[in-house]
Amino acid sequence: MKLEEIFEGTGGKAASMAYWNALRALRNAWHEVFEEDLPTEGNNAKDAYTQALERVRQRLKGDKRTERRFRSELGLDDDDELGEALLEFADLDALSPNEVKASILAQCEVLGDGRHELRQLLRPVLDALFEGRSKRQARVGANRHWPRLLLYLRELEAETDWEGYGQGVKLMNSGGRGPVAAHPTDPSKLAVRIDTSNL
Repeated sequence: MKLEEIFEGTGGKAASMAYWNALRALRNAWHEVFEEDLPTEGNNAKDAYTQALERVRQRLKGDKRTERRFRSELGLDDDDELGEALLEFADLDALSPNEVKASILAQCEVLGDGRHELRQLLRPVLDALFEGRSKRQARVGANRHWPRLLLYLRELEAETDWEGYGQGVKLMNSGGRGPVAAHPTDPSKLAVRIDTSNL
């Protein structure tokens, strides 16, 4: 599928936002992997994205290890076509914080009281949030969605902490020991304790 075909029949604003969102994802991954800013040029969203994508492809050419790391930052599989895959992803940044947090709380109610692997909470949340918004399933993992999800989980910890009465949402290490790191990098190593009476 050609990039233009993805937006066939859609308004220019939607297409432009998708290109800007994809460009932002490229820039974030580039900064994480190469610890420098990705130079971008172009007079519009599509041009800027196309030129940045070509720069990425040239930098990754022949370096499979770095390419795997770059794709991991983006949440892409090895066989995903880089340019089109990014345009087909919904962007968590395009959703309001209240929408995301409400979805997390709704899934907490579904899971019920107790300790659960964090993936059990986040997988259905991402499915619900991105249904009808994306051709591709957003993944739960150490990818571009995770920092924003972590931020919302931390906010929910604070918002559901009724000092002296209990806490509705609490992040924990999967092993159950010690405090959770300030900036954990992988949700697969975390669990969540839910107390529905305090949500």
